[in-house]
Amino acid sequence: MESINILLVEDNEDDRFLTIRTLRKQPVQVNISIAKNGDEALKTLMAAENDLPDLVLLDLQLPKIGGTTLLAKIREKHDNNRLPILILTSSDNPADINICLQLGISGYLSKPLDAASLGNFLNRKAP
Repeated sequence: MESINILLVEDNEDDRFLTIRTLRKQPVQVNISIAKNGDEALKTLMAAENDLPDLVLLDLQLPKIGGTTLLAKIREKHDNNRLPILILTSSDNPADINICLQLGISGYLSKPLDAASLGNFLNRKAP
């Protein structure tokens, strides 16, 4: 089985720990890179032109560059087919969800992550 390369964009250490733990429990092999803020994520993705991750897990509440702003900047260069983005957030604000949907996300999961929901998504995205 091939592995999935994931960029986790999360500033909260506890949320990173829980997300990584949930990812490691999945039946799909995952390689995880971490960006701790929006600026770091943007630099990582723009530098990885030909070596993009298979999936970005993106928190919306980020320092430096917020999640929706980061999403818009990424979508200027990479569409959803080239770079799937799954939003991970504690926000249930309908406006946040609508903006993300308009910007072309692959899905929207609430934190703390439900292992089954994440597993279903990863299985659909597995190479």
